[in-house]
Amino acid sequence: MTWEELALFLSAGVVGGVVNALAGGAKLFVFPILLASGLPPIMANATGTVALWPAQLPALLLHRRLVAGDGQGLLLRIWPALVGALVGAGLLIVASERAFLTVIPFVLVAAVAVIAFGDRTATLASRVLPDRHRAPAAGVLLFLSGVYGGFFGAGMGFLLIAVLTLSGVASIHVANAEKNAVATAINTTAVAPLLLSGLVHLPAAGVVLLGGLVGGLLGGLLAGRLPEAPMRIGVALLGTVLTLSFLFS
Repeated sequence: MTWEELALFLSAGVVGGVVNALAGGAKLFVFPILLASGLPPIMANATGTVALWPAQLPALLLHRRLVAGDGQGLLLRIWPALVGALVGAGLLIVASERAFLTVIPFVLVAAVAVIAFGDRTATLASRVLPDRHRAPAAGVLLFLSGVYGGFFGAGMGFLLIAVLTLSGVASIHVANAEKNAVATAINTTAVAPLLLSGLVHLPAAGVVLLGGLVGGLLGGLLAGRLPEAPMRIGVALLGTVLTLSFLFS
């Protein structure tokens, strides 16, 4: 690994950590930077997933008491997402570069949209589905969220908050805490097959992970001083620029 690559991977982690702490969507930034380093698209994606795996752990530990209040209910909600994560990671492993490059523009656009809507995703979802259909729909959507998390994952946290709200989690604070638990479970489930697949650039993943810890600390300090809505809009706008640059590169 050259010094230039080391600096690029470290910057990817720092940027991702800051973005994750401010508004979510670190993968939206880490993926293009890893691409710019010369990694093939599927390897850049798999490496980013592994490198960002610990991102939810601090929040999960911080809010563990809220999650512990309904452990059995959480287990019932979490298993479709775990199955989906295995499916998503498997799809990434078997995908050709051509197929991945065909799908990923749509995934990037969806991620930008979810980040832009933020917590309003839950409100929109509740308006679309009537009460009697919410429980079965939530199970299907948790599975699909797991597939998305295993395959790419940017903006997954906002999706999970929306789906958990649909599933009957009454408090937004509990939904946010459970989101961290489900996201950690999805990422952990996806990381194991990805590591075994040989698609992960381990030196890059390690450096990005370290940068992410630094960026997470910086983002945490900034988050207490900046209003949420402008931060989320700023992240979405920057994500749009990166998405367009990817589409037209």
